[in-house]
Amino acid sequence: MDAPLQDCSIEEQCGVVQFLWAEGVKPVKIHHCMLAQYGQSTMSQRKVYVWVERFKSGRTCITNEGHSGRPSTSRTQDHIDRADDMIREDRRITVSEVAAYLDISYGSAYAILHDDLGYRKVCTRWVPKELTVVHK
Repeated sequence: MDAPLQDCSIEEQCGVVQFLWAEGVKPVKIHHCMLAQYGQSTMSQRKVYVWVERFKSGRTCITNEGHSGRPSTSRTQDHIDRADDMIREDRRITVSEVAAYLDISYGSAYAILHDDLGYRKVCTRWVPKELTVVHK
């Protein structure tokens, strides 16, 4: 082919690995062919080996399966509600004060205020993001 495929997903590449492995191509050759076609966006040679081993063990699905991770202990609904109450009482409160009061990290407190509650800091006050031009 003339132009390498620059935009490709991992699932597409896993499908190529599965197809070429089923054809009897060795993993080194699979990676070499994919590198020529996909360029810098290709998966590593180690990943090709991992996927070939998965297909050898009987796996047929090329999508990544979900992983069970550790549940979040800081961005809970209770913390979100308490942070919202704190801001409604005092709009000049800082992220550090919220973090200290809730006994969570600064980043988690900021994520609660910014992402979960939708607040942003304007002139040292927390205000909802839905301000209109008149309110600003």
